[in-house]
Amino acid sequence: MGHVYVSVRFRGKDELIMDKVLVDTGATFTIMPLDIAEKRFYETPLEAELKLGDGRVVKAKVFMVEVEIEGRKGPARIMALSNATPVIGVDTLEMLGLKVDPVTGRIEKSEYYMLYV
Repeated sequence: MGHVYVSVRFRGKDELIMDKVLVDTGATFTIMPLDIAEKRFYETPLEAELKLGDGRVVKAKVFMVEVEIEGRKGPARIMALSNATPVIGVDTLEMLGLKVDPVTGRIEKSEYYMLYV
C-alpha cells in the first residue's frame, strides 16, 4: 500500500494548514511537534504516557484543536512531543468517520456507528 498522506486543517488559537501529513493506522493518537502545539492549539492540564515503536515510553502534553480532513471536521486530541514528526492517528480518523482503504491507499469516508442501548 505504501505511505498515505492527507491535507489537514487545524483550527485552534489560529489556523494551520498542512498539505502533506502522514497517516499512521498503527498510531493511536495524532502527534505534533510541541513548539507548534504550544503556539497554535489549546493546551490542557493533561499528560499522557505513550509507548513508541522502539519500545520507549515518553510523556506527551495533551492539546485540543478542531481538525478538518476530506471536508469532515471535529474536535481532536493532539499529543505533543519535542521534535515530533506530525502524524495523524486512528483516534482522529475514527472521530471524523474516515478510514484508509488498504487497496487504494486513500482516505475514504465511513459510516458512524453507535451501539444503541
